[in-house]
Amino acid sequence: MSVELIKDLLKIDQTVGKDQIEALVEGEIRLPENKPNINKILTIDGDVEIAESRIVKDKVIVEGEVKFKVLYNAIDEQQPIHSLEASTDFREEIGINGITEEMSAEIKSNIEHIDFKLIDDSRISVKTVLDIKGEVQSDNSLNIVKEVTGAQGLQVLKEKIKYNDVIGTNKSSTIVKEAFELNEDMPDILDILRVDVKAFERETKVVDDKVIVAGVIEASIMYFGDDEDNQINYLSHEIPFTHFVEIPGTVKDMQCCLKLQADDSYYDTKEDINGDIRIIDIESMVKINAKIYEQKEKEVTVDTYSTSKKINVTKQEVDITENIDYREIKEEVKGTIELSGNDTIRNVYNLNAKPIITDYRVIEGKVIIEGILDVDVLYQSNVNTEIASINDEIPFKSYFDFEEINEGIMLEIENALDSIGYNKLGDKQIEVEAVVKNAISINRIKKFNIVTEAEELEEDIDKKSRSSIIIYVVQKNDTLWDIAKRYNSTVEEIVESNEIACPDNIMPGEKIIIEKNIEFEL
Repeated sequence: MSVELIKDLLKIDQTVGKDQIEALVEGEIRLPENKPNINKILTIDGDVEIAESRIVKDKVIVEGEVKFKVLYNAIDEQQPIHSLEASTDFREEIGINGITEEMSAEIKSNIEHIDFKLIDDSRISVKTVLDIKGEVQSDNSLNIVKEVTGAQGLQVLKEKIKYNDVIGTNKSSTIVKEAFELNEDMPDILDILRVDVKAFERETKVVDDKVIVAGVIEASIMYFGDDEDNQINYLSHEIPFTHFVEIPGTVKDMQCCLKLQADDSYYDTKEDINGDIRIIDIESMVKINAKIYEQKEKEVTVDTYSTSKKINVTKQEVDITENIDYREIKEEVKGTIELSGNDTIRNVYNLNAKPIITDYRVIEGKVIIEGILDVDVLYQSNVNTEIASINDEIPFKSYFDFEEINEGIMLEIENALDSIGYNKLGDKQIEVEAVVKNAISINRIKKFNIVTEAEELEEDIDKKSRSSIIIYVVQKNDTLWDIAKRYNSTVEEIVESNEIACPDNIMPGEKIIIEKNIEFEL
């Protein structure tokens, strides 16, 4: 009977290449005509928005904009604090050899540093350093041989491949909005100075053909009020939402990788029933990127031979990224920020933080992550009642146990701020309490020489002329399969003849007896 191959299709997302660049984005912010001139800049921060990424040969072209939020002290006796928003476009290229247009790119970017200088009372020069990471993937479908049958004395060697079977991905968005009224103890609104909107996941469920995402958008609002003793006011408000992301083929309790981003946020103020400006109307678009996958194992044929017939075997070398483990773990981060000198805090107006990984390593089955929480605090000083800011770093260290950690693994770690709050401790200290979500993926690239074709030849294997017993001295990197194949025997026969207790652990210099077994056709 001739050799018969039973084939299967292995579909994987293969990382073709990735790289990281630092980009300098320079621009100029000009005051609109309806804003008073600048006396002093208090703070400038911003966000990065990627508008488009496309692949041309050997590079990824990334286009986007940096959106700035400026808070400044104005030449205005009635309202000393004003704000404005501006943006600067950018276009950058990430070189990655071997990538082509039909592949897909995932871009991640954040602001490393913003440097600014007041040109005159209506213009600001801004230089922004961006960290841009690009990863390119190819949707590979490999024809693999999962079984070989038919030939007499046929021996088949298989290996297991552990991989993520991507069921589907989808990008969806939902509009989250709500109008809410100020608490009674807060003054009426004269001017909204700043609104920061962030989206947080609270619960995610995978059901048939969809992902149910429950979350909140948190709006941090600073406004100028009509109370002379309490002009600058700050409040935080959460708006819950639930959204369905359609992904055909998903089944309950499959694994989900989720990313949320609040974008295109708008706000307006309205009168209450008494005609006072005390209602804030918030609207934001939450963009949701969901990927559903299953961890699977498949056996692939990596070698085959026959003890009686010669077989012509064709192989193909492939590199497969095996996903060993993936976890999302939340870590509490606490620290205290303290003012130096004579300055003291009257009111805290705004608190922003960004987690940054500084180092990670693997020691004895543990993943150790070290990082800092980069915190910006906007506050009113008791010394001169002016708005001031302080930046500080809160270090953190996280430990995670993983069972299958060994040499040759690659760690991919992403973190994001899940929540943040603070407590004012006296007039010089702020205690920051945050939760950082760490997404940890453990991978390894494994090389396989997989069998793609096998053809039985007419030529028989001549065992009659071979010695009845061969004593073979095990060489470095030898396996029982290699030895059995070389002498047209089988692993089972060698194990039985030598009473080998552990077939996967033969040592160089060990002597192996190979007996001649002749097969007779009936």
